[in-house]
Amino acid sequence: MPEIPEIETVRMHIEHKTKGKIIEKVTVGRAKALNVPVDEFAGIVTGQQLVDVRRRAKQIIISLSNSHSLVVHFMLEGFVRLFYSGEEVTGNPTIIFTLNSGDQLAFFKLNLGYLHLVPTVNLEAMPELAKLGPEPLAADFTLGKFLGLLAKRKGMIKPLLMDQEFIAGLGNVYSNETLFCSRIMPDRKTSHLNEVERSKLYHCIRDILSQATKLGGVYEEKFASDDKLTGGFESYLQVAYRTGQPCYGCSHPIETKRVGGRNAFYCPVCQQ
Repeated sequence: MPEIPEIETVRMHIEHKTKGKIIEKVTVGRAKALNVPVDEFAGIVTGQQLVDVRRRAKQIIISLSNSHSLVVHFMLEGFVRLFYSGEEVTGNPTIIFTLNSGDQLAFFKLNLGYLHLVPTVNLEAMPELAKLGPEPLAADFTLGKFLGLLAKRKGMIKPLLMDQEFIAGLGNVYSNETLFCSRIMPDRKTSHLNEVERSKLYHCIRDILSQATKLGGVYEEKFASDDKLTGGFESYLQVAYRTGQPCYGCSHPIETKRVGGRNAFYCPVCQQ
């Protein structure tokens, strides 16, 4: 599932390539991805300008000129692709927006994911957004705030980092990477972390997410035919999906085990 760096990369692409353009046509291949009937969706969206593109956790929010917004959640397999005017749309898109530039913004594999139409003023009232924790890259996500949140928790640290009500936008990849960065084993009890480890974890979360976002995350799906950014962080991964390969720090093979129902990748030598 894409996390903050991947979703932020997609957000930046959509903003750069489509902001200010007008949706001239809507083609829906899977009605279940919507939260309103297809005719109602098309009637409200068609003719509207894309005026703003934001991100909240792992969701993208595209605001339209008629005080409505599109809330997109890719879940496990979803992605979006921009086909420039003259390019053939390939695959089986869930939804296509044909823009006044001739470009087509196509959303794919929204089987578990969705594209919901909501009044812009009601965004924070959406159940999917209302209970989300703080954004780890926000200016007000300070060390003090993080330590305060951490002080109330007792479970294992990796599942906690992936809890969207604790911190929004972290998932399996970057929870593994931040724990390696901070030299903490994924199954350590949160209550057992000392002050130095907690501070290190905070700085690793922000540093790694910032770097990964700058380099385009690890998403495999390119946004457009000229996209040279997406996926640029993959070669920087230290432990995630590197089972059996040597640790860059000590050369011991990276190991994997189930922690909180998900695969945890770690170095048993470097992490304690």
